[in-house]
Amino acid sequence: MHSNDSSGITLKMIKNEAITNWKLFIILCAVGLVGGAAYYKIAPPYHKISTTILIKDDSKSSEINNVFREMRMNNTNATLEDQIGVLKSYSLNLRTMQLFDWQTMWTKKDWLLHRDLYGHEPFELIQAPEANQTRGVKVKITPVSESEYIASCDEIATIRENRVAITFENKMQFGDTLDNKFFKFAIQKKSDVNMEIGEDYYLEFKNISHLATEYKENLKIKPVSDESESNLILIELTTTNLARDIDYLNQLGKVYIQFGIDEKNRIADNTIKFIDDQISGVNQTLQVAGDRFSNFRSRNRTVDLGQEASSVVEKQNQIEKDRADIELRLSYYNNLKYYLENRDLNNDLVAPSLVGVTDNTLTTRVAKLNELYTKREVLSYTAQERNPVIISLNNEINYIRKILLENVDNFIGQANVEMANLKERQNALNSELYRLPKTEQDLIGIKRNFDLNNELYTFLLERRAEAEIAKASTDADAQILDPADAEVATLIGPILTIDLAAGLFLGLFFAYSIVVARWLMMGVIKDTADVTSRLDVELVGSVVTSTHKTEKAVIDFPRSALTESLRGLRINLDHFLNKVNGKVIAVQALIPGAGKSFVSFNLALMFAQLKKNVLLIDGDMRKPKLHKVLGVSLDNGLSEYLKGERPLEKIVRSSQFPHMSFISAGELQADSSELLSNGQIQLLINTLKEKFDYIIVDNSPIGIIHDSGIIGAQADANLFLLRMNVSEFDEINEINKIGRQGIMRGVMVALNGKKHAKGYGYYSEGGK
Repeated sequence: MHSNDSSGITLKMIKNEAITNWKLFIILCAVGLVGGAAYYKIAPPYHKISTTILIKDDSKSSEINNVFREMRMNNTNATLEDQIGVLKSYSLNLRTMQLFDWQTMWTKKDWLLHRDLYGHEPFELIQAPEANQTRGVKVKITPVSESEYIASCDEIATIRENRVAITFENKMQFGDTLDNKFFKFAIQKKSDVNMEIGEDYYLEFKNISHLATEYKENLKIKPVSDESESNLILIELTTTNLARDIDYLNQLGKVYIQFGIDEKNRIADNTIKFIDDQISGVNQTLQVAGDRFSNFRSRNRTVDLGQEASSVVEKQNQIEKDRADIELRLSYYNNLKYYLENRDLNNDLVAPSLVGVTDNTLTTRVAKLNELYTKREVLSYTAQERNPVIISLNNEINYIRKILLENVDNFIGQANVEMANLKERQNALNSELYRLPKTEQDLIGIKRNFDLNNELYTFLLERRAEAEIAKASTDADAQILDPADAEVATLIGPILTIDLAAGLFLGLFFAYSIVVARWLMMGVIKDTADVTSRLDVELVGSVVTSTHKTEKAVIDFPRSALTESLRGLRINLDHFLNKVNGKVIAVQALIPGAGKSFVSFNLALMFAQLKKNVLLIDGDMRKPKLHKVLGVSLDNGLSEYLKGERPLEKIVRSSQFPHMSFISAGELQADSSELLSNGQIQLLINTLKEKFDYIIVDNSPIGIIHDSGIIGAQADANLFLLRMNVSEFDEINEINKIGRQGIMRGVMVALNGKKHAKGYGYYSEGGK
């Protein structure tokens, strides 16, 4: 029963307020339960659906894929975070949305909500491709017969940042065109879906970009496991339209897989295009060389060359073959240099090995640059250019490009040196050629040109075939393991028990909020300034809050801040009593819970420690407490004396505390006010004054009954307790009124429950 351990709103206060306002709690809880049941009845079911995607390990791909891996999008598996970024990207969701005809949505009003008719639309919409429809506005379609319907609208739309009222009502034939400045379309009945005459259907034109953004924001994408070895991605979506969103999730997975394939094939396509450009030029030259060779042999009736001429031709062919190889490499180097210098956002660089360049360093760096470009593209779906990761990638790309440009310049220089050496070999061979007969010289030149182009053409065809094989062998980097399915969708709500519990909780919450709001608005006392600025009588002390669960605080914790505050209150009271030559202190309060019994008991102990004879009287004959604290029986107390059933010497009891005696309240009395008014209380107090140095009376609350006023009239000092964060400003006004009207003598105030500041003197809450 510790009455001094509270500051602010306590559970006891909440309980008291709840009891006082029990009707409010019952009404709001009932409203909450009804609301929960109504929500369960009218809310559409919403489910959690999911699909699982496996990101394949490129290191386990087939041999043919490993041979041409350098042609691929990158050389290593993209991280799961990158793949999640792609799936979450606006562009991929927009690409998915564009595959559906979701620019229109049909709904039907069901209670307060619009139910999506996806897959069960009763009408077919007919509109011209160039028709400009107002989006985000519902057009009501009400069939009135098998052949007629009413199209109406009464909404406000935002068109080019201007709010426009759209109001119309037209009776139409099915198949006729509704044509106004907001819409232009016609509708037809579907034969396989039932149309209800008189029902209201709603047609809304959607913005595909906005829909893609909504789906992007609602998708929850995460790895199936936190383990680094896991390559599984889980895509979840909470939906109220199971059929529509299952289709969307499954289509998103297909678009994602195709996106990966397209990215892989991009470089292969670019390589094939590069080789086709080379083949196109060689093919024409080969045809001309073939015709010249055939015509020459027919005209000169020459079938073959002599031994010396064949030797010269063999040397010549090798020189030309080397020249063709150098020229192809030079073409690749110049092409690569062009891309590096002029195409900053490029990830279509051709692999060097596919055009005969076998330098491992160049191959590795080109592949690395392709990988960096691809990674930056993937990150650009979810990150801004100022993102630190993007900035780091750009720096790395610029570094690789700079090194590659230096490499390419060196390779071009080496190729030019090789070309100059070939010219020297050609000049030496020309001297041998001049010694041959004129016919053989001409035949050698023609045949050499034909053989050269034929070999180059064959080489390019082989390379093109390799690129085609690589493209044909491309497989997806991901596969859908578990597609979204209605059979395994998880029902999240509404669930009756949960909805009822939520309604009950909301009812309790709002009831509690109202009680607390009323408590706050009442104007409770929160600090000393609230009292001193309004109080007309003297403020004689403050009793700090104690954390100790004991009633005899001044004995159990003599060095605590609480004991020191009570000591200060005792000194001020003693000073006042000496000034008025009084002995009787009545501890008063206007409301229950102010801490009267606690303060009365500890003040009595304080005065007793001065070795003065102290009498503590429990004057609350309706709800006494002090007999429990002192461990004595309630009977043979004040009420028995006032009724004349016990003499004075029978009701005054000694206590276990030196110098302190006690009078209990006696048997509980419903008519205590009448009992106190019989004149015996004045006789009792006067008699006790002669036997005790101090008399302290714990009174009943003034605001409830009038007992305390009767006893207070006999006291020399009436100490009113105001409890911090509990007592209201109206109590101060009432105390001022009591003091002004002289209803009681020696009216003064003490604050109870004041928060103890750290470092309160040299006293400790734990000291004994």
